[in-house]
Amino acid sequence: MQTKLLSVLIAGALAGCSMAPDYQRSSTDVSTSGEGWSESTATQVTNETVLPEWRTFLADLKLQSIVELALENNKDLRQTILNVAALRAQYRVQDADRYPGLDANASGNRTRSSDALTGNGEQYSSTYSATVGVTSYELDLFGRVKSLSDQALETYMAAEEGRRSAVIALISEVTSSYMTLMANQELLALSEDTVKAYEETLELVQTRYDAGFSDALTLAQSKTALHSAQATVSQYKLAVAQGYNTLRQLVGAPIKARLEGKLPTEEGSILSQLEVGSTSALLLSRPDIMAAEHTLKADNANIGAARAAFFPQITLTGQAGVSSSSLDSLFGSDATYWSFSPAITMPIFNWGATSAQLDIAEISKEASIIAYQQAIETGFKEVSDALLGQQYYMEEWNAQKANLDANEDYYQLAKLRFEKGSDSYFDLLDAQRSLFAARESELSSHLNLLTSRVNLYKALGGGWQAANEEQSTSVKHALETMEARQDADDE
Repeated sequence: MQTKLLSVLIAGALAGCSMAPDYQRSSTDVSTSGEGWSESTATQVTNETVLPEWRTFLADLKLQSIVELALENNKDLRQTILNVAALRAQYRVQDADRYPGLDANASGNRTRSSDALTGNGEQYSSTYSATVGVTSYELDLFGRVKSLSDQALETYMAAEEGRRSAVIALISEVTSSYMTLMANQELLALSEDTVKAYEETLELVQTRYDAGFSDALTLAQSKTALHSAQATVSQYKLAVAQGYNTLRQLVGAPIKARLEGKLPTEEGSILSQLEVGSTSALLLSRPDIMAAEHTLKADNANIGAARAAFFPQITLTGQAGVSSSSLDSLFGSDATYWSFSPAITMPIFNWGATSAQLDIAEISKEASIIAYQQAIETGFKEVSDALLGQQYYMEEWNAQKANLDANEDYYQLAKLRFEKGSDSYFDLLDAQRSLFAARESELSSHLNLLTSRVNLYKALGGGWQAANEEQSTSVKHALETMEARQDADDE
């Protein structure tokens, strides 16, 4: 009879109501407003956004291999993954409080009493027992324990979305660093070619000066231009070396292959095109927005726990087993016993601490609502900015390419006229400087265009599905790796 009563009480506890408010998404939800991107963006082609996974987006095979290496070895990402694993374990600990736990205990005691104490000679007594029982299980009639479990779950889910954000951010950062390194290497090669051109010009000016066809001012100007170009070479050598170190730190492991080459000018040879539709509902798939929503849900659940604290807490302690003075009769029918000890705690007066805890929970939820709305607004701005960058950087790059072609013609003509003595060296020097500046500007605008495409991919939550499925960045993989290392240490 008592066992049936205990089962009924446990079932009632498991079916306890929740006092958490009904969760509703914020009114800033862009999927219901139908709001689109900036009207000035000309890259909208369909109503659906085609967002490839990151390996498809990164068309350069060498870049793909570097990103894969970074996902395996980046220290910040490893730390993030382990933090998520810890929060997942914490949720399991919290959720376990919803269910009764069973403890088993066995004990034995043998006592000898002296004749001086008893007056009847030495006496011996023995006690043996074996019990199984439930220790301090709370009947969750008002949903306090369930709300705490929900809070822990949502906190873990928010951290999981943070892990996905870290994956996407790392892919974007490695890609941008790689392209910047390629651009600096190209600028270094350009500055070295400029030095060679200035050296050839200086040799020609020196010959003309020795023959009396040029003056000392022209010779000095030629030397000044050469030394300035040599200084520029040193600057780009430093930029290339520092860029490699930055990429090496992001990867977290040695980059075996030497990173040579330059930014390709062919469309789609390093980054694939992105088709961005007019709807902004895709923003809700961004991991940072999803993390903000999970945080909001966690605070919502915490309100339920704070409300339940105003009501009585009922705990059950029960055990059943056998007890005997001898081992021979320990498991006999006469040795069985049981005990059942319910307890109730009712808050009466604690100087407003319970009310203050509820106030804190409600204030935290309001702050989370603002953070969620802000995350959506930030995402909307980042996508709009990246779309504008795609449009206007493309226009700038086309203009810079036309400017470069014009400067190349200008330089060839000035060089020919100087060699024939038709123009002064200052005309040639101006053409050389203009050509170098035009090449530098064209490369810079191309890099800006590619970087804005990476920013667009990231702003749209780029590769978030692939990031979720990435084996090397999963919590499960991290735990398996830890277990494998532990087994290796034990051996």
